[in-house]
Amino acid sequence: MTALHPHTIFLACEAAAVDQLLKGRYSARYYLPDKIDKATIENIVDAANNAPSGNNMQPWKVYCVAGDVKDAISAQMVEAHDSRASYAPRYTYYPPTLPPEYAIRRREFGKHYYGHLGIDYDDVEGREADLRRNYEFFDAPVALIFTVNSELREGSWMDLGHFMQSISIGARARGLESVTQLSVPKFDEIIRKHIPIRDDELVAASISMGYPDLEKIAQYYARPAKKELREVLEIHGM
Repeated sequence: MTALHPHTIFLACEAAAVDQLLKGRYSARYYLPDKIDKATIENIVDAANNAPSGNNMQPWKVYCVAGDVKDAISAQMVEAHDSRASYAPRYTYYPPTLPPEYAIRRREFGKHYYGHLGIDYDDVEGREADLRRNYEFFDAPVALIFTVNSELREGSWMDLGHFMQSISIGARARGLESVTQLSVPKFDEIIRKHIPIRDDELVAASISMGYPDLEKIAQYYARPAKKELREVLEIHGM
């Protein structure tokens, strides 16, 4: 029997750890009040900054907000939400009409998500209260605001996605959890009042991050079903 090279054994251990981080990822919406130190955020972003990008353009920028700055942004977003003030994101995430396959999946997720929260389909107040928590950054101690140059196109947004996923996994490796938020960019105008975002930058998404409140997560969260590998992967010529 041929002995495995020590490097192969080392890589196998690394692969198992990475697989666990990826497969265990979930959207955490309940957090402990414990603060995250500045060095931890810097280390996560420094590692994620090695994400791939077309022609090494590295089109991403991330603003980390915490403490009074985060609270001020949150308070204004909540006020705008509650007063139904007119705000709109500077880009469109979904098409006007989703293709049937994705419309079905979206409806199934809604039933799954709200069902575990005990919120009925016609419970408008319950749904509004849940949406409101987005603008409170789910009480996470840290929020990351991601921007991309407004003149760039779809390819650079794909690059930003690589960067954001790398941050999420880097956070998990340090005992943190996160949730990516697509509802926050609609308040681009409010966010700019509190942090110096350049005029040519567009707020694309945010991530709330912190140490998870596992007790509440166990009570209110259930992992949504993911597509089977056969639905995602086709192999030809192997």
